[in-house]
Amino acid sequence: MDTTDGKVKDHHVAWADRIGLNKQWARDIQACGEAFGSPMYPTMVRRFRCNIPNIKNGPQLKDYIDEYFNIDLKEWRTGSLVEWRTNNQQAAQNTAWLRQQAEEINKESYEYLYVFMIQLLEDYGFAFYESNIEEDEMQ
Repeated sequence: MDTTDGKVKDHHVAWADRIGLNKQWARDIQACGEAFGSPMYPTMVRRFRCNIPNIKNGPQLKDYIDEYFNIDLKEWRTGSLVEWRTNNQQAAQNTAWLRQQAEEINKESYEYLYVFMIQLLEDYGFAFYESNIEEDEMQ
């Protein structure tokens, strides 16, 4: 630890990143940013989701994400489609339009999932500013 001027300069996260999750998450976040608005965006968000595990003796990140995806987002998707059908009764009779709207709602749900995962990592102290990614890449 660097204690220049009596102040601690070195900061480490409270968990050991033995398999390089910080670097992988940084790559996943970059990939999501680059894919935003494209057909690949949901795939990049799913890849990011698959790279977030439960932390041994720590927060069960994967479980929180799964619960949000399988319960909260599912309810939001269902509610959004019901609302669209109510507001677009004629269009809702066309199965192609209904399917297209369901796909649009599903795509939008990945934006919410991405934000949820980023916020979850931040809330549990896995923020990237706490580790030196540039230094890690040189090793």
